[in-house]
Amino acid sequence: MQRIPWIDPLRGVAAGLVLVSHVAYWSGGSGIDGVGRLLARGDVGVAVFFAVSAYLLTRGASAGAAPTRHYWRKRAARILPAYLVALAAVVVVTLAVEPGAVDVRSVLSHLTLLQGYAGESFRGFTQAWSITTEVTFYALVPLICRWLRGCRRDGRSPLPVLMFVAVAGLVVQTLAASSGRANLGAVSTSVIGHAAWFAVGVAAGWVFTADPTTGGSGRRARMGLAVREASPSALLGWAGVTYVAVATPLGGPIHLETPTHGQALVKELAYALIAALLLGAAVRASEDETWPTRAEAQALLSGAGDVSYGLFLWHVLVLQVLFTTLHLRLFHAPFALVLIVTLVVSLALARLSWRAVEAPAIRWAHCLPRG
Repeated sequence: MQRIPWIDPLRGVAAGLVLVSHVAYWSGGSGIDGVGRLLARGDVGVAVFFAVSAYLLTRGASAGAAPTRHYWRKRAARILPAYLVALAAVVVVTLAVEPGAVDVRSVLSHLTLLQGYAGESFRGFTQAWSITTEVTFYALVPLICRWLRGCRRDGRSPLPVLMFVAVAGLVVQTLAASSGRANLGAVSTSVIGHAAWFAVGVAAGWVFTADPTTGGSGRRARMGLAVREASPSALLGWAGVTYVAVATPLGGPIHLETPTHGQALVKELAYALIAALLLGAAVRASEDETWPTRAEAQALLSGAGDVSYGLFLWHVLVLQVLFTTLHLRLFHAPFALVLIVTLVVSLALARLSWRAVEAPAIRWAHCLPRG
């Protein structure tokens, strides 16, 4: 299907938000009066990543999906080579800094992409739980696409079912995240716990690629048309308002304290809404002739999508090395300095990862015959 120009910049924004949130946590910047909570809420970038992934992988369902083997080959080429290189670097650094943190179980759980379920995490790879969640969603994509094609063929709308899935995910997340029980951590970070984030991406794929009146009428049809006709500026504005709202105590603690049931629900729901609004803004901006064209978009945020995955993979390790080599105190480091150094070094590594690892792997996967 046709590529969407503003999706790549959105990926870059999502990766940048996650980086800022981790820098704010490590440096103590999340405690800065006035802006600390806004910095900490940058972890909404993970919700954006999940929604974008769901949108891109399911929006062409009506046209038929690629053979499963070819699909898995492309997914593996996109995430595994860069992931394994970053993991190797994380293990080497961990052996040098805290060798006791490296054992067979931790390495195997990461090699098999099961760290999210096993609750294993290296200090320089704490964000890797989301890879487990993403890969689990990949396994569900062929089934989701088959269901969406059936909906299209039968003239049914999938939106009611997707809404039910989102609500179920919100309930699970609320109970798991607010329980304070360590053994429920894997549930709160799983596809089930974050079902709402993936559901908004699948719903966006349906709304923006199909007649919104198909299989529905009344309120559902009007809602579909309203989303498709909304201006990118309005969607961005509402995303900003929601972001500020969830940065208040309504969205719960910004560190590792256990939230209340209400706070866990507000945060998960707000992140799903922000992801949906930003995704909708990206799609609408790509369709709106008053917004910059593809070439202009690339000039504004050149290669943002290319480096987004590498930026996500490398920035926490960069933070660990930076704090170790400069002997910085955790939670008591200069936020601006740490942010600038982490961003510059991580971008350099992400660009190297794209050119030397990711792009060649993607080209290889696309050159192989389908089957």
